[in-house]
Amino acid sequence: MSQSAAGAAPAGAAPAVVPILEVQGVTLQYKTKEHLITATYRVDFSVYPADRFVLLGPSGCGKSTLLKGVAGFMRPVEGEMRLKGRRIVAPGPDRVMVFQEFDQLLPWKTVRQNITFALRNGGRCSRESDADEIAMDYIRKVKLTGFENTFPHMLSGGMKQRVAIARGMAMEPDILLMDEPFAALDALTRRQMQEELLGLWDDTRFTVLFVTHSIEEALLVGSRILVLSPHPGQVKAELNANQHSHANLGSPEFIALQARIHDMLFADRVLEDEIARRG
Repeated sequence: MSQSAAGAAPAGAAPAVVPILEVQGVTLQYKTKEHLITATYRVDFSVYPADRFVLLGPSGCGKSTLLKGVAGFMRPVEGEMRLKGRRIVAPGPDRVMVFQEFDQLLPWKTVRQNITFALRNGGRCSRESDADEIAMDYIRKVKLTGFENTFPHMLSGGMKQRVAIARGMAMEPDILLMDEPFAALDALTRRQMQEELLGLWDDTRFTVLFVTHSIEEALLVGSRILVLSPHPGQVKAELNANQHSHANLGSPEFIALQARIHDMLFADRVLEDEIARRG
């Protein structure tokens, strides 16, 4: 049997790109004291190596819940999630989370020690000297040289987030999970952090799954955007945003896609309000 008949790629053809993360028909639920909440319903998407993949949707659509599922903190009641072909059943060092909260660092450890602690305990480094070298490299990458011996309570919110990002990237996970990491920052610092994140991505081409409820941020940070409906979260669209950046913020093309996404997100709500008004 010939190679092409056996299903191999034709001679000279580029090899198929395999997803690093596959989310297939995932329904996630959690319990409150009074209710069983369905956060997402049969969500499908794939993340490829070096993707800046954004989960975008209104509050309560299950964005952060999906991220927790990928992190291994929750198991789907339906469907499955696979990382590099392996089913996700628990947390692991191949996935690192950066949260929205500033206070995600160990307060009794310095900037450098926060990173080396993760490296030593996450299994990447067995020797302190190796962990120190990697930590200092990423401290330089996030522009915190000179603050390596500073404790978290002496840092601004933006600086704390830089440390959290440096710690996550230093672990070299298969995928970096970011849960609205810039939402609590002021507008100027938020823009600076977006630009720095993109600069880091240009250097290392890491894979990131990024959650936000800001359409503008999704367009600026993401190469691909998954638009989720209001509760329970379902896929409304998947869009390519690789052509957008701070350089064309406010351009007709940027504004047009921003308006299109806005209409997707709020069309159902407008319809519900109209039905309620007429009823």
